[in-house]
Amino acid sequence: MNLIDFIIILILSAAIWLTAFAVKKGSIWKYVFGAAFTVYLMCAASITVFPIQFSPTIRAIFAEEGWKITDCIVLVPFKDGITADDILNVAMTVPFGVLITLIRKKTTWKNALAAGAAFGTATELLQLAIAAIQGFSFRYIDTADIICNLAGTMLGWMLTALLIRFLQKSKPANVGEKSLYAYISEKCVKQ
Repeated sequence: MNLIDFIIILILSAAIWLTAFAVKKGSIWKYVFGAAFTVYLMCAASITVFPIQFSPTIRAIFAEEGWKITDCIVLVPFKDGITADDILNVAMTVPFGVLITLIRKKTTWKNALAAGAAFGTATELLQLAIAAIQGFSFRYIDTADIICNLAGTMLGWMLTALLIRFLQKSKPANVGEKSLYAYISEKCVKQ
């Protein structure tokens, strides 16, 4: 299965999920953002985890070169300064911060911080487990990635918190209770 197939399956899965849950009580927007979050997580997995390669030939080459699992672990963050990968890691997790805020009833900065830390750590641990199982890795398990994922999540949370506060202060007339405006402005974001 290639990346395009993977993304198509994810989008279809999200559409089915959305349709199945949209008939239940509650705002349709909760399910729209839930489906978007599901698609986001799968796209993030396609970038950070896939492809997983189980190749005896590559494993033999790495073993011949004396590769050890510790060769792909970077414990000192930003040793070479801030790189393009770091900026991309921040950018990749901004939607995580936005969507986690929009699907939960209440999201404090502490909740967002914990979610971002868990997401970044889980991603890096999954990459480490895959490297251990494969016997080689083309990726680095980097503590800077966890920090950048956390920063991106918090940036997404802050942008959403600002949007929510703005919407709560500027309620226009004739807004339906099931509108996107109503859904977002009812969110409670605490500092």
